[in-house]
Amino acid sequence: MGKNKDMFTIFLKVMKNDKKTINLIMPKNYVKTIKDIDYKKLLNDGYKNLIFDIDNTIMPVNDINVSNELIEFFNKLKKDFNICLISNNKENRVNPVKNKLKVLAIANACKPSKYAYDKSLKLLNAKSDNTVMIGDQMLSDMVFANRFNLYAILVEPFSNKYDIKTGINRILQNILMKKLKDKIQRYKYF
Repeated sequence: MGKNKDMFTIFLKVMKNDKKTINLIMPKNYVKTIKDIDYKKLLNDGYKNLIFDIDNTIMPVNDINVSNELIEFFNKLKKDFNICLISNNKENRVNPVKNKLKVLAIANACKPSKYAYDKSLKLLNAKSDNTVMIGDQMLSDMVFANRFNLYAILVEPFSNKYDIKTGINRILQNILMKKLKDKIQRYKYF
């Protein structure tokens, strides 16, 4: 319950216009899909490590059918970047995706916790200043990235389908997106 309480507290602070907390949930860039990210620019800017959320970032929630298109996309990325998947979901969700994409992964990550940060950077043998976090949720993925000085990229959710765990966060995020619409649009696309 600690992670959910933390996210709800952040939500309430944003609703009260706490500027520090608003900055905590804001991305550096906002794109439609992971394919709209300018990876060449990231590489030129010194980023060597990519951390991807799974559910609704790279594929639909709870879908373990990794498409050939996604495998090819990740194979191209792996030529230039170290990649780690990070999910608050369980191993039986994360491992099939990890194995098909042949990348590092962390299940039960408890984003936006320090545990998730320490474990992902250790796996990647990385530092904050050369690592990018790519995810679809402001209250977990963007807070995680900004709390630990990772480059934060928010993507639009892969689909509108979500489960009970992510559903509450999605409702809160939809409220935040409406509240911060003008601010978020400034970050849209590279």
